[in-house]
Amino acid sequence: MIPANIRSVGIAANLEKEGAREIVRAMAASLTAAGVRVYVDDDLATMAPSLPGVAAGIPEQCDLLVAIGGDGTILKYARRYVDRTTPLVGVKCGRLGFLAESHPDRVMRLLNDGAFCIQNRMRILCTVKHDGIPARSFTALNDVVVHSTGYSRMVRLRVEVGGNLLREFSADGLIVATPTGSTAYSLSAGGAIVEPTLEAIVLTPLNPHTMSMRPMVLDASETVRIQVTDAPSGVIATVDGQLGMEFDGSSEVTVRRDTRPTRLVVGTDYDFFALLREKL
Repeated sequence: MIPANIRSVGIAANLEKEGAREIVRAMAASLTAAGVRVYVDDDLATMAPSLPGVAAGIPEQCDLLVAIGGDGTILKYARRYVDRTTPLVGVKCGRLGFLAESHPDRVMRLLNDGAFCIQNRMRILCTVKHDGIPARSFTALNDVVVHSTGYSRMVRLRVEVGGNLLREFSADGLIVATPTGSTAYSLSAGGAIVEPTLEAIVLTPLNPHTMSMRPMVLDASETVRIQVTDAPSGVIATVDGQLGMEFDGSSEVTVRRDTRPTRLVVGTDYDFFALLREKL
């Protein structure tokens, strides 16, 4: 039986994923049969009329959010609902990711058995400033990447940590990642793996043109300031691989811990190291 504190559930999904529509229907049916009020994200509004007892639009007061797709889907909806404290559980379509919990049947078993817990996953807040004036801010669960936009990939960056100069160096870019994001792009670029429930900021240079610029793990309270001193082809800050903003040498990027964590639902048998063994 689903715990009494879960009376309303929102469902979001990437309908481009194979089998996503079927999973939405199956989970909506199982939840409504269990006496839970079910809502779907606005992206699924056209499906709502064909789902008995399901309403479009996820209300502010919702006990659980189910994101059906892959890790990218979780990143998207964790960002969309970042101002809420609603716990989020991922249901995979296709390959197993680091964030998607499992198949829908397993998720329903976890809910029915109460065999789950909530992990607070740290987020980072990225602000792009033009001439010292904030132009736009982004929140990320995985990472912020500052990199070139053109054929000439090399950029020169000045990086400060806590107001102190860390290094000025040339590279293809710089990844600023959370512990959750340490197993994403940062890992492929040679960055450290950090347990996802820790609070830290990971700096990973992309193909640095100096042997002295190595990946670093910083305290989560630090503020990272990135200035572009040379970029022949232009620069962009990419957020979670999904959003981005181009800027120039008069701009800078600051990254700090976001006060709004993502509350990720995992099984009580969650084993990060087993997941590493399976994925790597």
